Amino acid sequence: MVNQSVDGIKWRVKELLADISGQLRPADIPDDWPLFDAPFDGMEIDSLDSLKLAMALADEYELDPDTEFDYSRVQTVSEIARYVQSLIPTGGRV
Repeated sequence: MVNQSVDGIKWRVKELLADISGQLRPADIPDDWPLFDAPFDGMEIDSLDSLKLAMALADEYELDPDTEFDYSRVQTVSEIARYVQSLIPTGGRV
C-alpha cells in the first residue's frame, strides 16, 4: 500500500522530482523550495514536467486522471503533498 501520510507523499513527490530533474536526489529537495516560476530560488519545473508529476501522482494515489492540479495553490513539495492528501479520500473527484 502507498504511504498516504503527508510525509510519505512529500518523499514520493521528491523522488518524482528527482527523476524529472535527472540532477537532484530526493534528499536535496527542501520541502519549502519553490517549484514553479522560481529559477533562482528553486527548481523551476516547466509545464511538461508538472504534467508528468501530476500524472504520476494521480496514478500512484489512484486519483481521477482528469483531476486538475491547481498549481496556483501548490508551489512547494509540502503544499503538493497536502493537496494530494486532501484528494485521496474522494479519488480526486469533487
